[in-house]
Amino acid sequence: MIGFLTDWSVRSHYVGVAKAVMKRINPSAEIIDITHEIEPFNVRMASHILLRASKDFPEGSIFVAVVDYGVGTSRKAICMRTKNEQYYVGPDNGIFTHVALEYGVKQIRELNNKKYHYASSYTFHGRDIFAPVAAHLSKGVPFEDLGDVLPNFVVLPTKQAQILNESVVGEVAYFDSFGNIQTNVPIELVERLDWQMDDTIVINDKFEASYVRAFGDVAKGQLLIHPDSSGFLEIAINQGSAAENLGLKQGQQITLRRKKS
Repeated sequence: MIGFLTDWSVRSHYVGVAKAVMKRINPSAEIIDITHEIEPFNVRMASHILLRASKDFPEGSIFVAVVDYGVGTSRKAICMRTKNEQYYVGPDNGIFTHVALEYGVKQIRELNNKKYHYASSYTFHGRDIFAPVAAHLSKGVPFEDLGDVLPNFVVLPTKQAQILNESVVGEVAYFDSFGNIQTNVPIELVERLDWQMDDTIVINDKFEASYVRAFGDVAKGQLLIHPDSSGFLEIAINQGSAAENLGLKQGQQITLRRKKS
């Protein structure tokens, strides 16, 4: 199973061409499109979404993740093998930061064995390197054959969510297409603080939101926080855009505390 994520958009031919290369190498490969609508060049967004998506894929899955503003430069092409036996193929620009933190890294290989490349270009490594390497892996080519071992990899600056003084401190992961604010705060942290449904939560000492199960638990236009389907907290406005109304930025620190009655 190959999970495929890019910022190419489905309006371009790039997605179809890369999938054709994978199928040409392994006609039986099962390719699942995670999304091709990552905000252009937004590696941080891609890294968070890749983590969320990977949790529903089985052991042995292969991921092709291409948000590659440095294509054709000295940045390396890599495959990361994580400790949960998944494989991540893409540019070494931080895109694998969050899966590495979540699962741990077993080994990284630079994709410098051209035997497993499709073609040679300076601007389309998604087709020429990443797609064919993933397809060869899916056919059973040993990970060790892909290239030389790399001792390290690029990591995005990020702060793990934590509890401080009865508050949860985390950061804005990204904004989805509805304007919902995805955070890096795992639900387990607020469970430790014993938040209850319908509690009022104060965001950055400025905004008040209801802690609820779903959007429809509050009136239209009301601010809410809820546990999302990926296991993290989401800040939203019912039928509105929290991103537009709260003025937060990607990567910005957020502090969440329960309002005392």
